[in-house]
Amino acid sequence: MFDETITRWGTHSAKWDLLAAHLGEDALSLSVADMEFATCPEVSRAIVDACTEGIFGYTEVFDDFREAAAHWQERRHGWALEQGAVHFFPRIVQCVSALCSIVLPGSLGRPPRVVTLDPAYGPIIEVVERAGCELRRVPLDLSGEMPQIPEDLFARAMEGADLLLWCSPHNPTGRVWSEREMDMVASLARQGDVLVLSDDIHADFQRPGRNRYRPLAAVAPRLWESGCLIQCASPGKTFNSAGLEASAIAVRGELGERLEEAKRLMGLHNPNFFAIPATIAAWNLGEAWVDELRDRIDANLHVAVDYLRRALPRARVVDPDGTYLVWVDARAYLASSASLDEAVAASRVAVSPGEDFGADYEGFFRINVALPERDLVRALGRLCEAIAALASN
Repeated sequence: MFDETITRWGTHSAKWDLLAAHLGEDALSLSVADMEFATCPEVSRAIVDACTEGIFGYTEVFDDFREAAAHWQERRHGWALEQGAVHFFPRIVQCVSALCSIVLPGSLGRPPRVVTLDPAYGPIIEVVERAGCELRRVPLDLSGEMPQIPEDLFARAMEGADLLLWCSPHNPTGRVWSEREMDMVASLARQGDVLVLSDDIHADFQRPGRNRYRPLAAVAPRLWESGCLIQCASPGKTFNSAGLEASAIAVRGELGERLEEAKRLMGLHNPNFFAIPATIAAWNLGEAWVDELRDRIDANLHVAVDYLRRALPRARVVDPDGTYLVWVDARAYLASSASLDEAVAASRVAVSPGEDFGADYEGFFRINVALPERDLVRALGRLCEAIAALASN
């Protein structure tokens, strides 16, 4: 099921037709966080069934979407989410935009002060900066085996803040935060009356024997009940359906209505025609497929981390708790972003450069291991050979 190489050239793919096209026909891509695996059959069937009438009119969100979102959280993550708290947004980044450009400035009378942990997902940071927010970036401590939150620095950043952008599992490092860390975050948020948005889009990719993913709302029920926590979920990563654009944004109280108003102001009305049936099928029928997928992702992560550590022994390679992403500090080999560009061009393997996650991460890169193992090994071989050759010149 996860061994077939699927050619995506000519499909208007951002990952292939945009970001890898300049590398040539034999290029391989480990960049954008979508998978090289076909989605589960139940999702494909729901989309085909939706096509049969041949009418692609406006759609709306009904209780079956909210039920599917709540049931998935309870079955997979042990969180009893009330259906009435679920709101539809096409993309989580649009919810962040609504908060930073409309909801919070409207209530505060000024641009919000926003805290994030670096490295951080670039498109969300771009939204925050374009909204004119005061961005407080707290760099993770990357010196050890796993990324750590510098708690004193984080606590200072939270003083007087309005919004914390939390991410678990963390993108790009793959860290799943411990309950102690989440308790610390929730305590600081409650003390400072800081709204928390938790982007958990990679939540379904947790690895055996590692930190167990739990929603912040389940660990910190007081924060959830106060209406100061927004939990964001999506089938997009799990079911390789990001292009359908469907997210479940869960929040209690009047903040949900303010987000709905902001959504209308942004011109976001009816979902993509296929988004709702595909999401309902994924969350109601896709569990067995996800279990098999997780096993393959875990195996691929073992392959990738072992390969990188052997081929580039002076690099720091994070062995992630979750996601299908590997974060690599290759500064011992790459003198600059231009060096990474040279390695990418020589190997014809696209990766996500560290600067996409913050200006301080030149010489880092992120790879995506969600592809057939033989293609992964081929890509790693070409990439590591090119990086090592550059370093030896």
